[in-house]
Amino acid sequence: MMKEVVRSLQSGILPEIGLIAFVVAFVLVVIYALTMRKQKREDAKQIPLRDDEIVTPPSDEDPDRKPDTDHAG
Repeated sequence: MMKEVVRSLQSGILPEIGLIAFVVAFVLVVIYALTMRKQKREDAKQIPLRDDEIVTPPSDEDPDRKPDTDHAG
């Protein structure tokens, strides 16, 4: 019994807090998914199949990009 007490003191409360936070987040995501409107759910379902929007991050070598001159240096 003493070994169990010492072992529980070493792990602390952080694993329990992490587990509770995960379960709460999971339950909230499930509730959100189950209460979505049908139209919004259909729109989200089609996002990977859309070809109309191409999203690319700007590169550093973009010739149309203006240099930042607002910073002090």
